[in-house]
Amino acid sequence: MGISLPSLFSNIFFFLNTIFILQSINSISSSTAGDGFSVRLIHRDSPLSPSYNHSMTAYDRIHAAAYRSVLRLNHIHSLTTTFSSSEHDISSRIVPENGEYIVTFSVGTPPIQVHAFMDTGSEVIWVKCSQSSPVFNPAKSSSYGHHPCDSLACEVLGVGRRTCAEFLDPCYYRVRYGDGSTTEGTLSHDKFAFEDPERNLVDVGHLDFGCSDFSSWHFRGNQSGALGLSRQPLSLISQLGIKKFSYCMVLPDNEGSGSRMYFGSEAVISGGQTPLLKGVDWYYYVTLIGISIGDQNVPLPDGIFNMTSDGKGGFIIDSGTTYTFLRSEAYDALIEALGEAIDLPQRRGPSQWYELCFEGSFEDLDSAAPDLKFIFDGAEVILMKQTTYIEAEKGLWCLAMVRSNEELSILGNMQQQNYFVGYDLEQEVVSFAPVDCATF
Repeated sequence: MGISLPSLFSNIFFFLNTIFILQSINSISSSTAGDGFSVRLIHRDSPLSPSYNHSMTAYDRIHAAAYRSVLRLNHIHSLTTTFSSSEHDISSRIVPENGEYIVTFSVGTPPIQVHAFMDTGSEVIWVKCSQSSPVFNPAKSSSYGHHPCDSLACEVLGVGRRTCAEFLDPCYYRVRYGDGSTTEGTLSHDKFAFEDPERNLVDVGHLDFGCSDFSSWHFRGNQSGALGLSRQPLSLISQLGIKKFSYCMVLPDNEGSGSRMYFGSEAVISGGQTPLLKGVDWYYYVTLIGISIGDQNVPLPDGIFNMTSDGKGGFIIDSGTTYTFLRSEAYDALIEALGEAIDLPQRRGPSQWYELCFEGSFEDLDSAAPDLKFIFDGAEVILMKQTTYIEAEKGLWCLAMVRSNEELSILGNMQQQNYFVGYDLEQEVVSFAPVDCATF
């Protein structure tokens, strides 16, 4: 099949702000994916996460999430700039700690469990192989195979990114990034399986992935790979031919009940639907028309969230960014309108990212603050107070949205909590249905 890899490995270490974990991959029964399957999701800051840091306080986690969100914005901006150019440079900075949701899957025969960051903004499936502490050893998998140098997948890497002496040699890649980091290994394929909510292994067949035997950085926590969900050819979505998927992220207080992700026939496409931007498939761009506070629209310039003809700006729905980012003109208008609408003492937060905070209890905020609504082309997302504000310090509630110093804006995963967010790639729409995700 034709493979276009404008950023085969620029996304390879950049993994998504809400982390999806599938647990207990060892199961006594198995099945095939068929028309659809579902998996369990767990946030990176959940005690169930392999990334969980017991030494961090709740406030530490909030500030760390803001920092990761800023890094994520910078990364996505660098890639959108790259994609809109003709050179498709892959030298954007790696930020491996930026992932927010972890997925656990098995690879090989016999199956080996892998924890990896899942990301709607990444196209690559990548696994740490024979390094100092290998997660997956291809020599021990009877179903493992590699792509030879004369394969199309190897060819599109480009001469400077592959090492090939003979046509039938394994396709060996080496990529150097803008910050000096490198990754190298073999372009491979093997059997993959996921665990469904009934703890059965769901066999999805062979998938192409990067089997890395060297990288000049290490993961923080027990993660050892990436699982991309973009519409690019090497993503999980594209390789399995999945036309629909959805997720339902629980509020942090309900993390024990588990978030879920649904693929194929099990995907939930319901509620308001907004079209995906046509002709742009590296991220999930939609049209945000406006923002309202209560029954009042925030005064915004027309088309402020539209993508320009040269590929700049726009509005992305992203599972890998925790907090929503709004370009400066929109952010200034929003915090001014909120400041006027909410009759509580105000001040800036404890870090540079929290520009509007309110003093008081959550009950004070809940009664004083009108609902905040994002108005898309064909859909509306009304935010809960729990997904609009975070307690940055005791008794200080800050807007969980951050200023974007770029033209790009992003709907973060915190603002997607307690919504069924569905992606219908045939109809080219994204849907939003408000639900209590803890009940699914």
